Amino acid sequence: VPRIAEFTGGAGLRVVLHSLAFGSLVPFLPRGGDKAALTRPQLEMTLDVMAHSLVYWTQDLVAAGLLRRGAKIFAMTSAGTSQVLPSYGAVSAAKAALESHVRQLACELAPYGVAVNALRAGVTVTPSLLRIPGHEQFVDRSAAGNPHGRLTRPEDVAEAVVTLARTPSSWLTGDTIGVDGGELIAAGTTWNTRTEAEEW
Repeated sequence: VPRIAEFTGGAGLRVVLHSLAFGSLVPFLPRGGDKAALTRPQLEMTLDVMAHSLVYWTQDLVAAGLLRRGAKIFAMTSAGTSQVLPSYGAVSAAKAALESHVRQLACELAPYGVAVNALRAGVTVTPSLLRIPGHEQFVDRSAAGNPHGRLTRPEDVAEAVVTLARTPSSWLTGDTIGVDGGELIAAGTTWNTRTEAEEW
């Protein structure tokens, strides 16, 4: 935090992007021949790193006077809050907690003119995604089900951050905003985007 204050000359931050993908990818219960099951320290670490750290960072930035009126806080969440993958339980819990923290912080920071929102990106090929067991099938299903006929790209998320950060207003706050090209609402459907485009 002191380095941020020095870097900004004390003027504060305009945008804070909370994006931490470090958690345990172990099932809650032993599965098949694998005896591994999620432990209490693994669960607590996953929630602390991926969810609770948003609260700690916000507390420290507010205490240092580095969140001024018009600032935006974005937290990266995922559809894992409402979907199940075999080894994603701890991360799903962390993302659900993160969205809850976003709502609470949005209300507490509203009087200061600071907006807090969660961005729910669609499936994006990142180093973190590649660590999820069975990600290949998940990626294929997601691409087939996205009405745009492709996965979300980092540039899509960056564009959303830039667009939402342009306004000084804090009126759009406390929300989970989908940045997925319609992936979640079309889940379970296979779209033939080429045929659909030709019909237009």
